[in-house]
Amino acid sequence: MPTWREKVQRKLADACVPRFKMHFDLRDNNVNVHDTGFLDAAKVICEKRGCKTIVTETVPGSNFSRVLLHDEPRDLEVIPVPVSSKRKRKPKKGAGAKKENKVYKCWVLE
Repeated sequence: MPTWREKVQRKLADACVPRFKMHFDLRDNNVNVHDTGFLDAAKVICEKRGCKTIVTETVPGSNFSRVLLHDEPRDLEVIPVPVSSKRKRKPKKGAGAKKENKVYKCWVLE
């Protein structure tokens, strides 16, 4: 019987379109996409739609979360680990917007 396994440091490739996408606005509803009850429901939806991967994407401090269901585990990519430098640099004036630190969690049906 296939089981769900959590994959560390994985996300759906940016160029890949998920088979099923859900957006959650946390301002009106208190939804935790990392809660085991929510994940159990997502696994049932995933299996009914023939999907094999679940990826949750959240931004700390944001009121929005996304849950992506997809049918091809090979479309997952490794999340690069940010390199921390010992020396802090001052940002230049007019520099681009600060990059958001998204938190990804991934489960694959094996």
